[in-house]
Amino acid sequence: MKSARAKPGGSAALVQRAAALQSAGQANEAAQLLSQAVNQFPAEPEPWLRLGNLLAGAGQWATAERCYAARCRLKPAAAQPFYNWGVTLVELGRVPEAVSAYERALALQPGDAAAHHALALAHLQLQAFDAALQALDRAIALMPKEGAYIIERARVRLRMGQCAAALADLEAVPPSADALNLKGIALRQLHRAADALAAYDEALKLNPQFVEALNNRGNLRLLARRFSPALDDFEHALALKPDSDWLAGLRLYAAMHIYQWQGLDEQLAMLRQAVAQGQKVIQPLALQCLLDDPVAQQQAARTWAQHSFPPKAEWAPSVASSHEPSDRIRIAYLSRDFRSHPVSFLMAEIIELHDRAQFEVIALNYGAASDDAMQQRLRAAFDQFHDVERLPDAQIADLARRLGVDIAVDVTGLTDGARTGILSWRAAPVQMQYLGTLGTAGSPVIDYLLADATLIPAEARDAYDERVVYLPSYQANDRRRPRPEPTPRDALGLPADAFVFACFNNPCKLNPAMFAMWAEILRAVPRGVLWVLEEDEQARVNLCAHAQALGLDPQRLHFAKRTGREAYLAGLAAADLFLDTLPYNAGTTASDALWMGLPVLTLQGRSFPARMAASLLNAVGLPELVTKSAADYVATAKRLAQQPDELRAIRQRLLAARDGSALFDTPRFTRHLESAYLEAHQLRLAGEAPRDIVVSGGGQG
Repeated sequence: MKSARAKPGGSAALVQRAAALQSAGQANEAAQLLSQAVNQFPAEPEPWLRLGNLLAGAGQWATAERCYAARCRLKPAAAQPFYNWGVTLVELGRVPEAVSAYERALALQPGDAAAHHALALAHLQLQAFDAALQALDRAIALMPKEGAYIIERARVRLRMGQCAAALADLEAVPPSADALNLKGIALRQLHRAADALAAYDEALKLNPQFVEALNNRGNLRLLARRFSPALDDFEHALALKPDSDWLAGLRLYAAMHIYQWQGLDEQLAMLRQAVAQGQKVIQPLALQCLLDDPVAQQQAARTWAQHSFPPKAEWAPSVASSHEPSDRIRIAYLSRDFRSHPVSFLMAEIIELHDRAQFEVIALNYGAASDDAMQQRLRAAFDQFHDVERLPDAQIADLARRLGVDIAVDVTGLTDGARTGILSWRAAPVQMQYLGTLGTAGSPVIDYLLADATLIPAEARDAYDERVVYLPSYQANDRRRPRPEPTPRDALGLPADAFVFACFNNPCKLNPAMFAMWAEILRAVPRGVLWVLEEDEQARVNLCAHAQALGLDPQRLHFAKRTGREAYLAGLAAADLFLDTLPYNAGTTASDALWMGLPVLTLQGRSFPARMAASLLNAVGLPELVTKSAADYVATAKRLAQQPDELRAIRQRLLAARDGSALFDTPRFTRHLESAYLEAHQLRLAGEAPRDIVVSGGGQG
């Protein structure tokens, strides 16, 4: 008697019985019969396919993949099994193999739009955007009315920076929550914030529980400084999906802007633990406002970098600078903030003063091109100014390499809209971070972090992943910034005879411990008033309630609206003493105050942003305004308010030495910065790895 194994099609009866069992809802029994069939008849393709489909339907991807692989080996001329195999490979994370399977399916059946779509999604996972776009174009050509394919093409175009083309796609499909959410993203990137907000509103009307749209609308409201509505969106999204990436940190960051401090200690403890475990819970800049802990800040930065801009390319000698070593060193500054923005307020004169005999200075502007006065000044200052907003990161990096850039300096850091991914593609052989982020980027794509010895003391050095360039003083400054006459107090709504403590830091930098210190100071200074920014009515209500709870009359709080730059500077000069915040100090705001002759009192912490004002005060020659404990901070503020002669002497010293100080000697600072660039460049030419660089403080501008 012949073995059943030898009969062609001998599995048919088992396959039919399995199909009947599956139809009757007896999937386990069907799987057992199909397993029997593939064991008895391993050379027959049909049982492998049926078993693979059954297992895939049950989510048993690894076993299903083996079945599809066997089916495709046995009968390689059928498209559908290769498509199914590709699906399982994607589920198993074996995406390059899935691409090959989909391509085999399409070679056999090129008119399968679904397979082109699946291939596009696989390419998208590999960030092969051009290939994804080509596959979607083919799918749409086959099924031009399939809205899902058009929406997916818009999603890819957004990833490629093709916002206008993405918007055209989205306007060609019927409104849906997904399409409207993507439309909001495109409009935001096209700087049409009001239209973007309307698109998110429409998406949420269609699907009020759409977490991504809530998150996107919350972020847009946050950027527009509409903090209470932003907080509402984040809280709604968090209630719907508590484990959403970064959302818990965003919610708390928004809450801090309106002084909503309920449960803050418990939330900080949760965040600290989650950050230590490498969870995607809070963005690095938000954490800097909350914790004075350089190690926690480093871990948060590493987690963000790992997921947001992992290294994509090493420096390749084949694309190294084509110019001779004796030529000028080419420095490219990367930013979205070449406009009226704190970074440009600090950096503008540095660009103008760079020694053109040694350096060629290039701007890679991935912000908007505009007629903004500061941007026009910068366009005139740079040797080359490239508007690259519409290019994807890889193409911007390629442009930098083609321009022969030797050193790329990122001055936006990890702030909103940053595109650190450009550096992931190795825009230059030497890459640095300066100004935009006060601390480590947590990424191997950044070679150097510019700082000074105050900002990164020896005991905290290990909390910074980059090699450190220790400048004599950290902050660049522009001597062409306005210095208007002080605004009269009555025009500012301030009492003429009061002692005015001011703090124009962002509200998120204030916390209960800091505010308790301020309340103690004010209780000891009966004539004292506190002058802070007001951007949200709820923030005013909350801060007044906190004051009352601490026994302080809310009438002693005065609130300033944001104004134009000159009016803001003129207002600073009307105050008596600037009270700084911890754990995130004033940066540009502190140098603005010192520029206008307003002394700044700071409490020095442990991390980079907690030592920023100390760096500025040391550079301007007022180290006595750097305190090391809460008690010292409070006592110094009280004493300066109660002893006007001492404060007057400090102010006179500031006014007399200000322009010649290290802080505002822009030519000398520029030479120090250039010394750092030169040493880093020479190390690279010598084939040496980056190392810490200490720039001497000697020399004049």
